[in-house]
Amino acid sequence: MLKLFAVLFGLLFVPMNVIAGEVNSIDLVKAIEKEFAEQGIANMVELEIFGGKTDFAFDDAKDVKILISDLKADDNNKFTTNAEIFADGVSVGKTDLLGRFFVMKEIYVPTRDIAKDEVITSDALKTVLVRENRLKEDGLVDVDDIVGKQAIRLLKAEKNISKRDLRNEIVVKKGQALTIIYRNKGLQITSKMEALEDGAKGDLVKFINTKSAKEVVAKVIDKNTAEVLAE
Repeated sequence: MLKLFAVLFGLLFVPMNVIAGEVNSIDLVKAIEKEFAEQGIANMVELEIFGGKTDFAFDDAKDVKILISDLKADDNNKFTTNAEIFADGVSVGKTDLLGRFFVMKEIYVPTRDIAKDEVITSDALKTVLVRENRLKEDGLVDVDDIVGKQAIRLLKAEKNISKRDLRNEIVVKKGQALTIIYRNKGLQITSKMEALEDGAKGDLVKFINTKSAKEVVAKVIDKNTAEVLAE
């Protein structure tokens, strides 16, 4: 968390690719964004300026720079800063700016609609930037938490993916016959049993011996095998 109106005293000269003789709000935003990164507040921010002069016109210049100084930011996502514009080394304008900032987060979203029960692959995802405060608590940002998982419901293109949207891939279907492994004191016994419910790798699933009607709970190893855990 930022300390309330933490004062950041850095000065940053930012060379700008601007129209000769003009600086506008877009140029100022870019300069302030660089100062946010320079001061270690956030590498990626989205800014809104709502106070201060943001448009400057001056004679054509070959070298235009913006000096950002006295940047202050608070826990309410507000910031203030001073900006001074130099054209060919001469100061041509100053402004005190007030605005809001939003820390941005890179997340993965579907490039297309992903159908229910589809296993997600990396080529079905892309990265986008969103405001960190708009992310839900169970929202996923790590690609490793998404790729290889199965969609519980239809996932719309460009929309955030949350934990409740995914599950481990179902590899065992209800009614499927698997080899059940029993291990006890160095002995291994196997038998064929029928799954009473769906299960993913690592899930504990109920199985039944159709001949004896005996039920057991076994951990799914793969699509063909499950193991009864030792008591």
